Amino acid sequence: MPDLQEAPALNNQEIDYKKLYFQKCKELEQKCKELDDLNNKISSSKEQEDLDEIQEQLCNLKIEKNVEILSDQLMWNYITKSNKYSFIDKIKYLLLEFGTKEPCNRFDVGNSIEFIIGDLIESTGCDVDELPNAKRIDLCINNNYNISIKYSSVGDVTLHNSNSSVNTDTQMTDLLLLTTNKLYLITNQQIKKHNIVLDNYIVNKGDSLKLKRSILKVLETNNYPFITDFDVNVEKKKL
Repeated sequence: MPDLQEAPALNNQEIDYKKLYFQKCKELEQKCKELDDLNNKISSSKEQEDLDEIQEQLCNLKIEKNVEILSDQLMWNYITKSNKYSFIDKIKYLLLEFGTKEPCNRFDVGNSIEFIIGDLIESTGCDVDELPNAKRIDLCINNNYNISIKYSSVGDVTLHNSNSSVNTDTQMTDLLLLTTNKLYLITNQQIKKHNIVLDNYIVNKGDSLKLKRSILKVLETNNYPFITDFDVNVEKKKL
């Protein structure tokens, strides 16, 4: 018996989910028809083997929404089309209750925001692995798209700390940056594509690597497409 047709080879281009979905549905419909035909005329062990094979293939067939390799654009499409407001409310509650004014709160609040953003992405149908102990990377999405999550309300953005040792890593990890009113997808590839010299905005502070906040204005001036409204602003007196 022929194997089920595999999904088409995937690349970094955006996938037509609707077309892929209907393609898989047609495959499933055809296999179900073969199954019914065999079930109606089983008269030999060979036909029983064929039936068993189709049943096994049907059990392994999965129609998944997001099976593709993610590109920056595709990842951004998921984020901007998500129902973000319930996740915004969660972050606002977190900032109102704890805030980041006190240094002792910053690590836990930052980690909680990472988990909430991870939940937002997972709500779009993507597979999300949270990596709280990984170096530089917070989320691995669809097993192929690594991203760091950062929240920054004021000042330069701390990309990573070197734990009191001399920082020698001056490479920015692709990141989702949340400010008080915007969400940015900032990746090395897109920064280069939009003719922005990243080195002009990276500062090695000795024990940490920072991204100058002035880059956000540059992104907006250059009509950088990976910016969306994401208002988590709360009353300053409660921060």
